Amino acid sequence: MAKLIYKPMLSLDKNQLREQIDKAFVGDSSKQQQPATKGFKPLKILRNTCLILALWFIGSGLFIHVKAYAAQFLLTQAWQATEQGKPQKPWPWADTWPVIKLQFPSLNTQQIVLAGDSGQALAFGPGLSSASVAPGQAGTMVISGHRDTHFSVLQHLNPSETIMLENAQGEQFNYQIVNIEVIDINRQQVQQTDYQRLLLVTCYPFEQQHSDTSLRYVIEALPIENNQQQGYIASNQPSKYSGSRPVHF
Repeated sequence: MAKLIYKPMLSLDKNQLREQIDKAFVGDSSKQQQPATKGFKPLKILRNTCLILALWFIGSGLFIHVKAYAAQFLLTQAWQATEQGKPQKPWPWADTWPVIKLQFPSLNTQQIVLAGDSGQALAFGPGLSSASVAPGQAGTMVISGHRDTHFSVLQHLNPSETIMLENAQGEQFNYQIVNIEVIDINRQQVQQTDYQRLLLVTCYPFEQQHSDTSLRYVIEALPIENNQQQGYIASNQPSKYSGSRPVHF
């Protein structure tokens, strides 16, 4: 008869047996994926957050510029309709309208000026202050604009250069720059006058990004046929002209 040979299995304790079962059905625990908390990288998250914020700020800045210059296209169309005796808002929900065409011949640049100088109006173009007189009338006319969009061109203008205005009736008014100053609106007041004067105003300095500045870059221009008069752009003292009086713009 054949003899059966019995070979006993190697004895395994409970812990070893459990480990063998885990390897067979679950896999080697040493090769399992590390918990997510061990892969947490705060510097990487911080870097990505800064990148997202930077892109957002850049996008916002580009949007402001695109909106400002795209609006001038719509304003030009509205101005052409206004010149034809059909006053027209640049877009249906606008609370302002074009009143003057402003030209800088030395820079080959022209812009459409809106009624009013509220923040909403200035986002789309230069604005004519409600305290201003109309072109050709005695007194001070003030046109304001943002330094980083439409009125960034002011830094390239020089004394004796010409500024041209055209009203809705097609009348043209030529002015010559006679003075350029930086004033502090917290300490100085723009002077109203009894003679024709044009002031172009924007925040200063031009390269500064934040808007909380009291400094204003002011260009004073007088009608070319009557530019012998020149007073204070702004002052904390009475004007030397008897007909002048302080006024806030």
